Amino acid sequence: MSSPAPTPLESFPRPRAVRSAAPPRRSHVGTISLLAAIGGVVVTRLVLATTSLADATWLRVVAAGFEAAVVGALADWFAVTALFRHPLGIPIPHTAIIPARRAKITEGIVNMVQDEWLSPEVIGTRLARLAPSAVVADWLRDPTHVERLGAPLRDLLCGIARVLTEEEVVRFVDRVAQRQLRELPVDASTGVWLARAVTSDGAAAAFESLALSFANLAARPRTAAELHWWLDRSAGALHASGKRFVPFMLRRKVVQRAIVEAACDYASSELRSAARDAEHPLRRAVLSALRRFAERLAAGDAAAQAQAERLRSALLQSIQAGPVVGTMLGRLREQLEQDLGDRQSALSALIDRQLRTGILDLLADAGRRGAFDRWVRTTASDLLRRYHSQIGLTVRESLEGLGDEELVRQIEDRVGADLQFIRLNGAVVGGLVGLLLALIHRLAG
Repeated sequence: MSSPAPTPLESFPRPRAVRSAAPPRRSHVGTISLLAAIGGVVVTRLVLATTSLADATWLRVVAAGFEAAVVGALADWFAVTALFRHPLGIPIPHTAIIPARRAKITEGIVNMVQDEWLSPEVIGTRLARLAPSAVVADWLRDPTHVERLGAPLRDLLCGIARVLTEEEVVRFVDRVAQRQLRELPVDASTGVWLARAVTSDGAAAAFESLALSFANLAARPRTAAELHWWLDRSAGALHASGKRFVPFMLRRKVVQRAIVEAACDYASSELRSAARDAEHPLRRAVLSALRRFAERLAAGDAAAQAQAERLRSALLQSIQAGPVVGTMLGRLREQLEQDLGDRQSALSALIDRQLRTGILDLLADAGRRGAFDRWVRTTASDLLRRYHSQIGLTVRESLEGLGDEELVRQIEDRVGADLQFIRLNGAVVGGLVGLLLALIHRLAG
């Protein structure tokens, strides 16, 4: 048996905007009809008793109709009132039916909603008529919906970013970086790459960043302290070799301070100047030396390759990559958390855009769209059958959470006007039946 074709999304009615409904106006038509019937009885009986129309057949028929209308209105008033409370407060049997039978009524409503109106078969039939892929595509056309979809993904990525500074991750990246550096080939192709990198526009930016880093390093107090230690060590070595004057001068704190401050200040100043000035001699010398070394390496110069190998070995042996990797990952984490926390950042916009276009591109293919629809229907059906009892439980909890007075009030607010017209109909029908019976009695008599 072939399943019905999915209904286009446009054919489903758009949901109305949620508005706070005003409480329904109370209707008094039932009371008015009862009072009108009583008034009719009083008037007709007074006319019959006090005027010359006492023998008027038509007036007696009308009086009988009003009397029957009173009976009908009173009977329907009693019936309607008995649904909600005891009439006149008198505990007459089989009155206040809703409060007295609320457990049975609740169970009936639960069974009706759960097993008939919202049964798995009914919902499954509705899902079979719906194309979930069309619903998703239509939903994604609203940018606010895409933002709501991207928000949990950005939160997930923020959680992943916090893992970057964990010790295990730092050690893993450290091992990977050292292995990559160890396995990096040192041959003519490396020279070609290096020559291309030195002559590219990025070389200037790299030199500026490196020069500023060294300038900051020269300006650090720790660098000055290390230079003081190195001067003391040099003085000791010179003294051990038999020299006296130079070690004597180097051990003087004033001389050391002058040498260290001059060296650090000059190095920091020159490095910052080289970072700013594209024609600085230091910049030109460094880039020219790198270019010549790259050309030698590209030409297969054995000496250049040996120098590169020694440089790599020195880096592997002397550089402690762990702190560097930890700092790098910490900065990456901070940047990711900042960008992911900013809804207007380029990274957040990229995530939203890729989510939207990726899902829409996926659903643009008919085969994938059909597979997605089948998966949604199958999953929804499985969840419905597994947790279908939650529907009845929700209805039961809602009804049991209402007191008797609140339950009665809510029902009266929604059907009270119709019940008032039932009372009006009782008065009208009773009056008509009274008129008919009076006419039959007169004609038969």
